[in-house]
Amino acid sequence: GDYITETSYKFVGHGAGNLAMIAPKTILYGRIACMVSLPLLLLLLLFLLMRPSSTTTSTTMWTTQAPPTEPPRPTPPPPRSGECMAWGDPHFLTFDGGRPSYYGEGEWWIVKSATVLIQGRFKGTQYTNGLAATRKVAIGGPFLRGHTIVVGA
Repeated sequence: GDYITETSYKFVGHGAGNLAMIAPKTILYGRIACMVSLPLLLLLLLFLLMRPSSTTTSTTMWTTQAPPTEPPRPTPPPPRSGECMAWGDPHFLTFDGGRPSYYGEGEWWIVKSATVLIQGRFKGTQYTNGLAATRKVAIGGPFLRGHTIVVGA
């Protein structure tokens, strides 16, 4: 047959029954070992600190050096580069790793730097139940030498 585990409880009164707390026996040998070893360790440390050290001598030598030259100039850092991405309706992955989603209508900067300007226009559609979708993207800036590229309706 099978075994069934059962739990039963027995009322032992308002206290914890007739049980009392018993202190564990202390070992006298441990206390003696600590009392003997601590002074021995202190004596060993005192001996190590007080023993005489060996005497050393040194000789000073003078050398002449050529006058210092101008330090080399540091190499300028390479220009920053990165990538961003747009997909779906209003979803973006930005250069710094952000993931904004533009569900409200309006025009926002997608990229705005000294050399590159990209702006997006977002409007609701009947297919997105009024949530904004990317309707138009305009790309410009000095890198296009005054030209602007517009993609969208």
